[in-house]
Amino acid sequence: MNGAQDNRLQSQSIVWDERLLQRFWSFYANQPETYFSFAKGADVVRRARGYLSPRNLILDYGCGPGFLLHELLKAGFSAGGADISVDVIGRNGPPLGSQKNLLGLFAIDDLLQEGRTFDAIFLIEVVEHLYDDALAATLRNCRALLRPGGRLFITTPNDELLEDSIVYCPVSNVTFHRWQHVRSWNSTTLPAALSNHGFTVDHVDTCTFRDHREFQMSLVRRTVRRVLDQLRKPKSLFVIAG
Repeated sequence: MNGAQDNRLQSQSIVWDERLLQRFWSFYANQPETYFSFAKGADVVRRARGYLSPRNLILDYGCGPGFLLHELLKAGFSAGGADISVDVIGRNGPPLGSQKNLLGLFAIDDLLQEGRTFDAIFLIEVVEHLYDDALAATLRNCRALLRPGGRLFITTPNDELLEDSIVYCPVSNVTFHRWQHVRSWNSTTLPAALSNHGFTVDHVDTCTFRDHREFQMSLVRRTVRRVLDQLRKPKSLFVIAG
């Protein structure tokens, strides 16, 4: 036991690079039910709807499998999805190509080179995964892709204790966050970061987004779950900036 403890103390924290990120998310692409937007995308759209116009052109930035994009399209919005490569969009996600209001699926660099802009951009469960350089580049890209007067919608875990989700790999003797989170945000730090990157923050809220699978539960179980959610710290931070 002492030897195992010593080995654990000497472990290294993973520093995520492009190769590791690709390997990590390729694995979870085969488990779409683990994605936040799979479970809670519909409620994100519901909460954002009051800030949107039916005429808005919307971009889901970092859309991955496309679960949030699917909910935006289902709600009647004209929306497109963007990620680092078109090849990663929609993998094991909902069907997107048949939707008439789909603006397209894009590589982020292509949108920037073409000078495309949108009335609203959704950045859902992204900022907690980014080191400083990647965060700055992402917010700079969103600024460039957002039309004057447009809105940026961001969700991220609320004041997360990262250490609570650290796991250990005995094969490589490394530790890492279970969901590849590298930073924690709260209702003060995220608005400050957005302001530092040229955004004006319009709305900050803490909430617990509803999982669409709740409606498959019995009424009693669903009621108990919602009561417990009200007693706990809100799980998510919801910020709107322009």
